[in-house]
Order: sequence, then C-alpha cells, then structure tokens
Amino acid sequence: MSVRGRRIAAMGLALATLAACGSEPPPASTVTLNWYVGPDRVDADALAKSCGTADYRIAVNQLPTDVDDRHQELVRRLAAKDSSIDLLSLDSAFTAEFAEAQFLAPVPDDLAPAYSKDIVPAALDAATYEGSLVVAPWWFDPQLLWFRGKTAERAGIDTTKAPSWDDLIAGAQRLEVTVQIDDPDGSGLSEWVNALVAGSDGQLVAGPGRGAKVGLDTDAGRAAAGVVEYYNEAKVGPGPSRDALKNFAGPTGGFLLGPSSVISDPALASVAADLGWAPYPTVGSSSVAPLSGVGLAVPLYAPHSDLSYQAITCLTAEPVMLALMSSAGHSSSRLTTYDDPTLGTTYPMAAVAKAAVTTGEAVPRTPYWNLVRTAIDESWQPLATVTVDDTPKDSQRIVTARLRGELP
Repeated sequence: MSVRGRRIAAMGLALATLAACGSEPPPASTVTLNWYVGPDRVDADALAKSCGTADYRIAVNQLPTDVDDRHQELVRRLAAKDSSIDLLSLDSAFTAEFAEAQFLAPVPDDLAPAYSKDIVPAALDAATYEGSLVVAPWWFDPQLLWFRGKTAERAGIDTTKAPSWDDLIAGAQRLEVTVQIDDPDGSGLSEWVNALVAGSDGQLVAGPGRGAKVGLDTDAGRAAAGVVEYYNEAKVGPGPSRDALKNFAGPTGGFLLGPSSVISDPALASVAADLGWAPYPTVGSSSVAPLSGVGLAVPLYAPHSDLSYQAITCLTAEPVMLALMSSAGHSSSRLTTYDDPTLGTTYPMAAVAKAAVTTGEAVPRTPYWNLVRTAIDESWQPLATVTVDDTPKDSQRIVTARLRGELP
C-alpha cells in the first residue's frame, strides 16, 4: 500500500474510534453548531460528523484562504457581535489579538486543565493570554526540511542533523535544484524572518504592548537578512510562495521548507513515496523551526457555548489528535501523541517533528502581530531588495512605527 493509501486507511480507523462522541442520526430538535475552519489539511467534515451528538450537529464553514482576507472577515464579524459562529479554528497568530479585543468566550474552569495537559509549551503559550487559557490547543505544525530521493545525499547534506542555511543553499545551487518555501496563505515571509531571527538567539518582538522591543536592527536581524540575501542571490527559489508544492514536485524540485502536513497534500502525491525529511536549517548553531497552528475557540457571542465546548472536548480527544497526525500530517499539540505506537508508518517523521515542535519558534504573542506581519511584508520584499546593511534597520523603523500605532 502506498504512503497516501496508508494515511487514508488510518484516518478511517481513527475516526471509527470516535463513535462514542456520537454517530447516530440527530433528531429534528438538534442544535446546529457552525464551525468555521481555515485552509488546513484536516478532513473537517469527517471530524464534524464523528463528533456530532443527539444534542448538536456540526456544520463546517470555510474561511478565506488568504491570511489578510481571513483576518478581516473574522474581525469584522466578531466585532459586530455576530452570533452565527459557534466554533472557530483560530490561527495561533490571531489568538492574542482576539483575546485582547474580548472576542472570545472564556474557557470554562473545569475544562482548562484537560485542555492544557501534556501540551507542547509553545502551543500552550500561543493559546494563553494574560495568564489564562483562551483557546483549546489543537494542532501545531513545525516546518521541516523536505527533500526528494537522494537529493540531500548528492548535495552533501547529512540528514541526521540540521544543515546550515549556507550548506543547504550551496548544495541546491550545485545540483541546480530549487529550495521552495511553502506559503499557502501569505503569512510565510513573516514566519520565516521570525524563525531566522530566533535561530540567531534574537527576538523579533519582545513584549506584548505598544512599547514592545523590536529586535531587527541587531546582530540576529542582520544574520536573518544575510540568509535571505544569499538565498536570493543564489537563485534557488522565489522565497515563500503559494506555488511551492507544485514547484517542489516539478522537474527542478529538490528541497522544500514546509510544515509536517505537506506530506498529505495532493500536490505532492506524485512524489510522496520519494519524500525524505530532516530538521529545519540552522542560522546559528541550533535548529529553530517556524511553528504555527490552530486552537479551537468559542466566540463571546456564540449562543450555545456549552455545546460548543462539548464539541471541542471531542475534537481534542486523543483519537482525534492521532487522526490529525495519521491522516493529515498535522502535528498534535499534545506531546504524548508523538510516542503512540499506533502511528506506525502513517506519521513517519514523528521523531524529527517532536524535536522541532519543542525547540521551534512561534510568532510573537502580541495583539499587534498583524501589524508587525504587514510591516515585515512591506520591508522584506521583494527579496531582491533585502541587504544586510539596510533591511534590518529599515524594517526596525517600520515595525516600531506600526507597533506604536503610527500611520504608514
């Protein structure tokens, strides 16, 4: 059976174990909970069906793929006290902002301990604001270095450890293959810069408020700019791109920086049997992978919050966490799942992903991250304009101004 076939079979088996959450046809009086999901690789319809009960059914609704469009729609609707969203798959990058704006219903005190148990520290931090859990951690993907066949070996890269960015780029250049960077929704550049700064022991933004310290005009910021400048000059790829998976599967594809879940993407079906993986490349001495994920949230004006949290309890149950890993390749926010023997060959990158999710870097936990993200996009692209001498100080100025609420 192929890798993809094993994953589909595993999804069916995992979801079959969720019958206790409710699989009987709902009566006419059953409440419909509207679950809004983003552009992840989860089979949300299957999970919704498995987690329905006699009291509620879950209807899946799709949010926009683009990060700006998704953010704008949610802010508009939640600020207007829209009561039609019962359950929300919330980007971890949005959590602090939405909690600060009081868009989210409190997590019940009796559920918070269960939602917090054995959670990856970075995922728990991303789900917490001002000392309180505000969403239930769900999946939390680290980026890995993916390669095809013997490409890494031919490039002189030891895949048992993280290569340096310099070695990766030089190796790809020698082989005349590309280094693609997956960016399905437009948030990839800021996540890349954030991880590069963290890889040099820096912090892009330190502190939650308007006066947060920006760490771009620093040695770490200059090291990050050096990687981007070298990558661009080597002409090994376009940088973060929505076409990264297609290009990686194409004739010049060699390497891909992307989350654990790319293993399940149909765009890679033609090369799935030939995929290998390694830790995320280093800037300094350690591998610091970009981390991003989704927490399950209940909006403040959801009319059936008690039922919404019943659904979340089902969706965060261990069988679902394992199904996320086995079928979609998403990395569970719960550490204990990585060692579960039932994963077998359906989540073969467990060891590398577990190390990455515990040492990686999520975007700063600030309610102003969306402003920072757009400032990074403005000051770090096009990639051809990035230089070690100018970009860090220019970006420092722009990010600082946005944080302070100054107009562009």
